[in-house]
Amino acid sequence: MSADDMLLKKIKGIQEILPAQIDFTELKFKLRSDDNPLNVVLLQEVERYNTMLGVIDGNLYMLDRGIQGLSVITPDLQEIQAAMLDNKVPLKWGSYYFSMKALSRWLDDLNDRMEFFTRWCAKGLPYVFFISAFMYPNGFNTALLQRFSRRSFGANIVSIDRLEFDFGVIPRPVSDITEYAKDGAYVTGLILEGAKWNKEKQNLMEPDIMELYDLMPVMHFKPISKRTRALPNSYGCPCYYYPNRAGSVSRDSYIMQIDLKSGDVPPTFWIKRGTAILLSNAL
Repeated sequence: MSADDMLLKKIKGIQEILPAQIDFTELKFKLRSDDNPLNVVLLQEVERYNTMLGVIDGNLYMLDRGIQGLSVITPDLQEIQAAMLDNKVPLKWGSYYFSMKALSRWLDDLNDRMEFFTRWCAKGLPYVFFISAFMYPNGFNTALLQRFSRRSFGANIVSIDRLEFDFGVIPRPVSDITEYAKDGAYVTGLILEGAKWNKEKQNLMEPDIMELYDLMPVMHFKPISKRTRALPNSYGCPCYYYPNRAGSVSRDSYIMQIDLKSGDVPPTFWIKRGTAILLSNAL
């Protein structure tokens, strides 16, 4: 196979697995009478993903035509072509959300994300939210606080600045959770780096040799009034979007702090270890 033939085959392969866009107009009409803040987040996320998928689909179409000599290959398409041949995510595609995955794994991840939102659109609010699917997970967190404030305080809505999350671990697989959280939401997709979660004692522990990441159990993000004192024997674990904790010039990778039980060692141990939670790893 020539390089052009290989690239044409790769373009066709990506076009076949590229997830379909969600009908934004139909979704907006469907949610028109529901003022749940989470629906606003859903609409924003779907709009962003539809835009990204449209760009990817258009780039693949034009690149295919360019390789066949039917149109001009622009400098932008040349960059996409070079990245695809190296199994890297083109910068134009990767600009929509943080990721350090190779192109093949990035496409699998994209399909997982779109599957979550497509299911949400079709079946309504999920029992468990795949937080790693959100381009802007802080929007999701803010919506949970807003919904709690409206439900709990009625007309005397409390500012979300006076609220925070209590993080509880749910020792059940996602498939066994068939009810909504009373307050807040059940969340999955959190990845522990620099430690392992002890499922028996429900606290942090040393990871196994060569174990880089550990998938956290389902967690309950429960809104509460801000505490006046820190939790005892608790590590305020920083949560980042992906392994590059510095993020980019235009956007920070840091999302929030998640309190986890420190276990047999003091919280300072995990601070020195650099233990953190990620929404996306490099694998």
